[in-house]
Amino acid sequence: MRKISRVERKMRRRRLLFRIFLLGLFVCVLIVLALNTELFIINNIEVMGNNKLSRENIIVGSFIKVGENIFKISTKDGEKNLSNLPYIKEVNIKRKFPKGIIIEVIERKEIFQIKNLSSLALIDEEGYILDIIDNKNENLPLVNGLNIEDTKVGENIVISDDMILNFEFIEEGQALGLLSKMKEVDMTDNDNINIELNNGILVAFGTINNVKYKLNLLNEIVKDIDKKGLSCKMILMDRGDNPIIVLNEE
Repeated sequence: MRKISRVERKMRRRRLLFRIFLLGLFVCVLIVLALNTELFIINNIEVMGNNKLSRENIIVGSFIKVGENIFKISTKDGEKNLSNLPYIKEVNIKRKFPKGIIIEVIERKEIFQIKNLSSLALIDEEGYILDIIDNKNENLPLVNGLNIEDTKVGENIVISDDMILNFEFIEEGQALGLLSKMKEVDMTDNDNINIELNNGILVAFGTINNVKYKLNLLNEIVKDIDKKGLSCKMILMDRGDNPIIVLNEE
């Protein structure tokens, strides 16, 4: 095998460096063209997964605009901006070359409302305040007795041991599908919780302790009442281990 001379090594090195230079120059030209050509100017922003928030509000909240260069916008900044909106739980922004942007969101959903002075706070299943409204939402259970005076829209209400216990009631009720059957829940006194169901039945739930077992028991009682078509006015769960069902004719 012929030994490569020093001159040949230098020539090969120069050719390699020249090729690297040409490649770098080519990449730079492509970048300049990409950032300045009309080919990559955004003309469509698609929004997916939204229900509560409008397409327009989400686009405005992302700070991504039609007419911007697709390479100049930051998808991470757009996601961060949208994450600041109370109703946005998760967001993913993708480029759709050559001119499109796709914004995929998962929204939070209010599952109950809390009376707070003269207004009402809409709360999701994780305890986040999604909105403050003036008039009661007739489609959501109303919970009274929880103090949320120091919390604002976008913040989480589960900040104390007492609230964690109260929210366990909400979480378990939601998981059982029982929460949506409640019209109003009075949690002013955790040793004497009272519930009014949508069908008018009053429930003396008693203490919040052992809440998972008691809610499962209440759920089975409500199912049994519905199945048998009983005309019931009260369910007493604060009189001992065995609930008492009070029928209308009693």
